Amino acid sequence: MFQSLLRLLGRAPKNTLPPFDFKRNRYPAIKKWPPNLRELTEKQQFRFERKFKRRLRLKSIKPTWNKWVKIVQWSLIGGVTVYAVFFYDFRKDPMNPRPGEQPFDWLRAWTREKLGGVWSVGSGSSTIGERGQRRVLEEELEVRKEGDVLPAGYEEAVGKRRGT
Repeated sequence: MFQSLLRLLGRAPKNTLPPFDFKRNRYPAIKKWPPNLRELTEKQQFRFERKFKRRLRLKSIKPTWNKWVKIVQWSLIGGVTVYAVFFYDFRKDPMNPRPGEQPFDWLRAWTREKLGGVWSVGSGSSTIGERGQRRVLEEELEVRKEGDVLPAGYEEAVGKRRGT
């Protein structure tokens, strides 16, 4: 747990491996790296540069990083656009070419018209009055459908719940 926390904070755990001994290397390199470019011919230098650039390009490609950079960039672009179109006050903006005019006013009005009733209950669209009244009415119907005799004081209790 503690080691993973340190790793997340960027502090690598202490290396338990002994330092590498180049003298005891079982797999020595065939060619010396990096080569001395002054000793190479122009053709060899060109091939070396081409190979090195290709390897460097392949090493520098980070698919996960690139994916998340794209996601963040497009999210920021979308967020700034939505903010500018729906919330920013262009009337007070000194860079507005037409001061005092809202360029997206028609879009804001259309959106308010379409989404205006989403967050509120429309008038007359619901037959349910106050909160919980539907359940009371359903209970009342169940009792009457069964044909049972209503208990004493039931009418008064239902009347109080309805507010009558």
